[in-house]
Amino acid sequence: MDYLKMIKHTMKTLVDVHTRLLDLVKEKQDILIKGDILGLQNFVHRESLCVAEIQKIEQKRNNLIQEFLEEKGIKDPSFPLEEILKLEDDTDTKASIKYIAKQLRDLIQEITLLNENNQHLIHASLSYIQYSMGILVRKEIAIGYGPHATNSYSNLLDAKI
Repeated sequence: MDYLKMIKHTMKTLVDVHTRLLDLVKEKQDILIKGDILGLQNFVHRESLCVAEIQKIEQKRNNLIQEFLEEKGIKDPSFPLEEILKLEDDTDTKASIKYIAKQLRDLIQEITLLNENNQHLIHASLSYIQYSMGILVRKEIAIGYGPHATNSYSNLLDAKI
């Protein structure tokens, strides 16, 4: 059985699914900027389906690698891709797999960067919401006794117009 060709095909599929995930992450950024809560709920569902698909394909890839290594008599479960490729004589297949692996690494790096940016957008939105709530919601009353204990709170909702 030609495991490397099957591994190559599986890695191409991973590149395709990661490309879809990258598109989703970009879409998520637009949704976060617009503040579209319903769109975000729909997006999270689509994103989780894509991640589940990636996990399934990744498991298939790992199984193929294990079968390839067992065929070669290697029992090390953490054998790096570069070492696996050294076991193969076909230079075209090796070059192709190296290229696909680079594409996959680049996609994952870009997805990670965009997710970090999205996380900053979410954090900024939450900070703004907390600030807005602090202006609109009544502050806690200072509890105390004596002549210095007064109601020293006010907010926009308490203002007389």
